[in-house]
Amino acid sequence: MTGKGIYILLAMLLGALALSAGEVLDRVVATVNGHPILLSDVSDELRYECLLSGREPAQCDLAQTGQALDRLLDQELLREQMGDSQIKPPRAEEVEKQIESLKADLLRGHPRESWEALLSGYGLSEKFVQQRISGELRELVFLDARFRPAIQVTPEEIERYYKEQVVPRVKEGDPMGLAQATGKIREILVQDKMNQMLDSWLETLRRQAQIHLAPADATRDATNVQRPFLAGTE
Repeated sequence: MTGKGIYILLAMLLGALALSAGEVLDRVVATVNGHPILLSDVSDELRYECLLSGREPAQCDLAQTGQALDRLLDQELLREQMGDSQIKPPRAEEVEKQIESLKADLLRGHPRESWEALLSGYGLSEKFVQQRISGELRELVFLDARFRPAIQVTPEEIERYYKEQVVPRVKEGDPMGLAQATGKIREILVQDKMNQMLDSWLETLRRQAQIHLAPADATRDATNVQRPFLAGTE
């Protein structure tokens, strides 16, 4: 997008999904270099982030749809950059390990609920979560290969982090010293710098991309597309 602001993309109806009471037609809400992002994509992203954050479905409202769309735009830009890279999809066991870890974390707050029932409550399928985690793992490998080789972490940075962030939190009598903490601190600083580089890179990619957004109200039904999500949402 340029300084001229948001380009208006005429919302295109793509036909009816399996509709029930209160559900809406799917539609294009944005394009990234010609690739469409659908209202259902925004809906799934919103539900997924709501699940991960531990918020109940009723706590996820329309205020977050813009953030969900922003994440989808960035994901599409990253997919374009990955293109035909030699990075292989993660192994099935890697994906399953991440899913099992996610299950353990989320079901801790819902001890009487099954994984299938929890996903159903957010309008998500196991296949969607599997595909999403697989994509995230591949992106992480790509970004690590792109940014990590260029990152430098100095001993001074490690020592400063230790004094400012570790020491104040160390319990009295805890033997952890700088030497013991150096490895973990180095990785924390590397990840921080990678995130900064990623943010800057994504800003550049957005400026260079042809991103067209539909009118702002085109995403108003993101919480209600395809399947009921928020009781009372219209």
